[in-house]
Amino acid sequence: MKKLILFFITLLITLNSYSQNKTISKEELKIKNLISDFVSEEWRKVSHSKDSLLNLGESSIPYLIDLLNSPKAYNKLKNTIDLIYPGAEEFYGHGPIVNYDIDWIAIRAGWVLESLTFQDFGFLHNVISEKELMELHIKNYATYAETGKHKVNFKKSELKKLNGSIRKVKDWWKKNKNGWTPLIELKNAIFSTNTNRQLKALDQMILVRYKIKGFNQKWFDKELKKRIIELSKSKDDELSSYAKWILSLDIDENISDDD
Repeated sequence: MKKLILFFITLLITLNSYSQNKTISKEELKIKNLISDFVSEEWRKVSHSKDSLLNLGESSIPYLIDLLNSPKAYNKLKNTIDLIYPGAEEFYGHGPIVNYDIDWIAIRAGWVLESLTFQDFGFLHNVISEKELMELHIKNYATYAETGKHKVNFKKSELKKLNGSIRKVKDWWKKNKNGWTPLIELKNAIFSTNTNRQLKALDQMILVRYKIKGFNQKWFDKELKKRIIELSKSKDDELSSYAKWILSLDIDENISDDD
């Protein structure tokens, strides 16, 4: 009888182990498929896979870091519609702005990594401003009225700085990977003294670009509210405005509205 019980216990442990390995395999396959879409030339695939990778949180980071190992990898985006980014050659008078030269795969990975971690590794290049786009639109409106678009040539990224950015990411992950989560980093960003990091974190909480596990009204009130009130009194107008905005929101309702 004891031998029979022992047999069934061993069988259950084996089946459980197999089930766990199978689950891990499915997640790995899912992420690899997302990465395949993310490095493609089709903007729609890149955009959708970016959102999915962000929602996966810490699980996606090692795969994104792997993309940094080929800093010369380049894949010019196609079918970008009205996307405005450093590699764009036409401007249609409107469209979302991405200030990352995402034709370069390493910078594309950095774009997601900086969004997920609220860090400033150096991948962002502020070469496009809404003010300049509007000035271009007004100045060349006659051409736009005739063709429906403007020809543009944005300044390209300084790729010589890319290796430094890649090194920063790898050093940061080596130091922080044990136990790291987007929720922890959200709090770290808000309590940092780096205005850009604070703004990235506030922007995420307000616009809910992706889901952060554990982020809700109860957690916000306990962990962040006091600090956000301090930031609402900042002399930096943008920071103060964002802080007041998040304080005016019902966090749970705001998250729910994004579903």
